[in-house]
Amino acid sequence: MKSISLSFLFCLYLSIVYGQKNQITIGKVDILTSKVLKEERQIWIHVPEGNYDGSLGDKKYPVVYLLDGNAHFYSVVGMITQLSSINGNTIVPKMIVVGIPNTNRMRDLTPTKMKSRPASGGGNDFIKFIENELIPYIDSNYPTESYKTFIGHSLGGLTVMNTWLERPELFNSYVAIDPSMWFNNRRLLSKIKLTNLDKTYKRKSLFLAIANTMNKGMDTLSVQKDTTAKTNHIRSILELNSYLKKNAQKQLLYKAKYYKNDSHGSVPLIAEYDALHHIFEFRD
Repeated sequence: MKSISLSFLFCLYLSIVYGQKNQITIGKVDILTSKVLKEERQIWIHVPEGNYDGSLGDKKYPVVYLLDGNAHFYSVVGMITQLSSINGNTIVPKMIVVGIPNTNRMRDLTPTKMKSRPASGGGNDFIKFIENELIPYIDSNYPTESYKTFIGHSLGGLTVMNTWLERPELFNSYVAIDPSMWFNNRRLLSKIKLTNLDKTYKRKSLFLAIANTMNKGMDTLSVQKDTTAKTNHIRSILELNSYLKKNAQKQLLYKAKYYKNDSHGSVPLIAEYDALHHIFEFRD
């Protein structure tokens, strides 16, 4: 299976780089040397209509920045392509998708150092990489407009919430899919609950997806009374949702959805679909 996957990726890479005929491609791979992270980063990029060099005149597109890019790039690109092309009922605009594959996931997607996870705690440097290197690179090389969306799942969802808290102006819309709010004794969750959700968050959009990771026989009410480690993940997300519902509505365009029939692993696809509907229902 591994050899098949590597062969497929190699063929995809060749078709992207060398432009071989009779190939269907949905994107290209750029290499960005990061001074912040002190490494080279592979970036997967999709631009609608093949408009990579801005050859379609003044046509510009909103941008989706997608964490765990190698895992979710194909589905998100396909979904946006479909939803932006429905005759007479377009749901979303055509968008550039920037997939960010991982090099050290635990390092980059965790905001604080956790003793039992020695590689953790580089999340704030990762945000600096996105803000100071990746976004300027994309804006300089591709036909972007200013509207930006940030999507992440699991630890990626934790990173989305950390960015939303620390750098809310960086993106217009945030999508946190079953985020790991349990991480490091819920430190980020505690920090969010101490934050005044003031006009900084006005017209920002946040979509929170909650997967069904409960023990059999539990529901979203009964699980909140549980104290076992197994339910810590969903309980921390439900606690986040409860806080945001009470405190964010006057400024933040907030929506949460519980997916009873989806697990932590299966929820990203359907959540991304619902999030896009939510985001562009309110977009100016």
